[in-house]
Amino acid sequence: MNFKTSTTFDIAFETQDFLEHCAPPRWQARLAHPSLSRSLEMLIFPWNESFVAIPSRCPHEGFDLASCPLTADDVLVCPQHGARIPLTSGCRVIRRLNVFYTSLASLRDAGILSNDGGTATPSELQDELDKLRQSHLQQEKQIHIITASMNAMLKDLEQQKAELKSKVNQQHALNRFVARIMDSMDDLLFVIDTQGLITRINRAVELELGYSETELLHSPIDRLLPDNELRRLDALLPELPWPVKSVMLEATRLHGNYSAEHTLIGASTPHSNGIYFLKSSLLHSEQGKLEGAVLTALNITELKHREMQLRLNAKVFENSSEAIFITDPNAIILEVNAAFCHITGYSREEALGQHTRLLKSNMHDRSFYANLWGSLLSRGYWKGEIWDRRKNGENFPMLLSINAVTDDEGRVTHFVSVSTDISQQKQTEQELKSLAYYDVLTGLPNRFLFKERFEHEILSAQRNNSRLALFFIDLDHFKNINDTLGHWAGDALLQIVSNRLQNCLRKSDTVSRLGGDEFTVILPGLNDTQDVSDLARKLVELMTKPIPIQEYQVYIGVSIGISIFPDDGQDYDTLTKHADTAMYVSKERGRGTFRYFEAGMTEAAHQRLILENALRHGLEKQEFELYYQPKADCSSGRLTGAEALIRWKRPGIGMVPPDQFIPMAEETGLILALGDWILRTGFLQAKQWVAQFPDFRLALNLSAKQLLAEDFIELLQRMSKETGVTPGNIELEVTESTIMKDIERATQQLRQIRELGFYVAMDDFGTGYSSLAYLQKLPIQVLKIDRSFVQAYHDDPGSQQAAFINTIVSMGHILNLKVVAEGVETEAQLNLLRSYQCHEIQGYLLSPPLPGHTFETEWLAKQVDG
Repeated sequence: MNFKTSTTFDIAFETQDFLEHCAPPRWQARLAHPSLSRSLEMLIFPWNESFVAIPSRCPHEGFDLASCPLTADDVLVCPQHGARIPLTSGCRVIRRLNVFYTSLASLRDAGILSNDGGTATPSELQDELDKLRQSHLQQEKQIHIITASMNAMLKDLEQQKAELKSKVNQQHALNRFVARIMDSMDDLLFVIDTQGLITRINRAVELELGYSETELLHSPIDRLLPDNELRRLDALLPELPWPVKSVMLEATRLHGNYSAEHTLIGASTPHSNGIYFLKSSLLHSEQGKLEGAVLTALNITELKHREMQLRLNAKVFENSSEAIFITDPNAIILEVNAAFCHITGYSREEALGQHTRLLKSNMHDRSFYANLWGSLLSRGYWKGEIWDRRKNGENFPMLLSINAVTDDEGRVTHFVSVSTDISQQKQTEQELKSLAYYDVLTGLPNRFLFKERFEHEILSAQRNNSRLALFFIDLDHFKNINDTLGHWAGDALLQIVSNRLQNCLRKSDTVSRLGGDEFTVILPGLNDTQDVSDLARKLVELMTKPIPIQEYQVYIGVSIGISIFPDDGQDYDTLTKHADTAMYVSKERGRGTFRYFEAGMTEAAHQRLILENALRHGLEKQEFELYYQPKADCSSGRLTGAEALIRWKRPGIGMVPPDQFIPMAEETGLILALGDWILRTGFLQAKQWVAQFPDFRLALNLSAKQLLAEDFIELLQRMSKETGVTPGNIELEVTESTIMKDIERATQQLRQIRELGFYVAMDDFGTGYSSLAYLQKLPIQVLKIDRSFVQAYHDDPGSQQAAFINTIVSMGHILNLKVVAEGVETEAQLNLLRSYQCHEIQGYLLSPPLPGHTFETEWLAKQVDG
């Protein structure tokens, strides 16, 4: 743009405001002059080291251009209709003392002021006046003509007005008809203007979203979209030269239409909004001018939920660890999942189209399948165990659930079968049953199964009016074998003894191992007690024969006590007690013999009284001492703690084994006083050792009477406070039989013990009364494998004994329990336990139980120094 240098800048702008927030900054000013018919609003821009001014409003529709951005080529673009106003079309402006000036010439050059807008001469004004007069006369003539014709036109106008009114009525009727159609639509319908404001909605909007028409009219359509969806939609828009007032409108204007899934925010339930398929189209007038847009929204919430459910079902179907297959009503396989192929060995292609008899094992009779189909057809489902056949011909057990799928008329269209391979479970059940009912070392029935069979035989004898005999057998001098040759020799001896006992008995007789070196024999269907004596004598003689154990020949004997039903009792407890009493009498009479129970057996009771008095005296004189057997980490061998074991050094007699006085203490109630002494002594010793070795944990045994005592928890609290021991450094051990005496009470007490911070361990797991069914419910943290399981293992990883150990260790891992193996005596046993990832070991391989000072010197001090 070229400006004339001779221009006189004598027209000043009246007001001027600096708009620094705009890009680029500019001035908005007002220009007034006699040559102008009205004042002008102008925008002043710095330009080419000078200034230029353009009108502040768009010449097309008068849109305010004050804030419009300037393009790279110095052009303002009107956001209303896209009109382009270049700065080169403006007038030149100068600035003096912060006041802007322009000239008439610049205004004319820019087209802002016409060429005749200047000051005229007198002659020119006279000519102009004559022209106006002549024009006035002509206008008067035209007015007369127009007036004459207006009268004629008024009549036509009235007629047109009537026709227009008729058309308006028709249009109103059409509008009402369109409104009824809109309100009958299930889809939501919105009409928005060019600002994105809602101008019309249908009834479905009010019903589904919960807004009234008043709440939505003239409000932005964008308010119905969540913020995250608005941000996502805004990110898809290109950079626009005008401010975006409605993201939805701009997204529609971008391509002329828009469709996508969106969540619409409801009025009453803002946190449970529906999902809609939104479609938007631009709305133009007949002249093509943009008037807004029309949006429809179809509620697809339920459809999306079903779609999601179908995807989840497909995911579950394909990734389920259970075998799933779908058949038609004729049991033809239509679909299978990956687990089905893995379990059965059939590929999907091999299974599809086949009858389910493909899996038939022939291990069930016709009645089984008749019942199965009868249940399916009558009740619509069947569930149970079934034996199927793999592709390789192997039969295997499955837990199968079949459900019928019906159509709307109740006709079966499909069967869905879900099955789980329970081979491992069956094997585990068998192993656990063996652990629960049979002694691991000898394979004989254990105490639980013995009790069950004995009670059964008593009932049978009562029905048949017959007699039966019960043998209590205890090996003589068995402890000497363990002490001299080791526990491995004792285990081998017990196995040989169990075989000899079984070889002497009838098939109808039952021999069991109660624990340690105690056996019982049940002899049902007796006709004469002479048969009992003959068998007892035979057993005594048989056990006197030498027993070969590797390169050794060992000699033992047996002491047998016998009770007869119904002579010596009518129930299990009485008969076992009397047989046990007779056995003790047999031992006291010199061992290697048998005795029948006699009501007058008072001597044994007298001896027990002597032992009871000695036990009371020993407590008063503090004749007891705690020995400590170390426990170590199975992998590293590092000391982790110890188990405290009670010893009684009886004056004049020597060391009394615990199994000789602990039962007496239990029976007489002295176990409570003895237990208190053990706890207090152990707490004090633990506190001393923990000061040297903070991770040290001392295990102390609890008796049933202690655990179930009403004041035991209070006693623990008081004793731990008095001794200052930290409960986390104490591990309290209970046996299965202790817990089973009162499972509910014991569980409650153990839970409180844990809450105090003490560790709880189950000792001698797998022997005595089995509590496997309760194991996962008990609040224990440590599981101690009974020594008999460990000592039964002799360097054969494939043996049954190894499998038993693995089962118990695996069970501990599953239940997140620390597993401790007792009775470890050989490197082979240690290696096996390490391979099974047993946590800790205890046994003669580490050390026998030691006095406190010896344990501290040989173990604790070395551990601390190391």
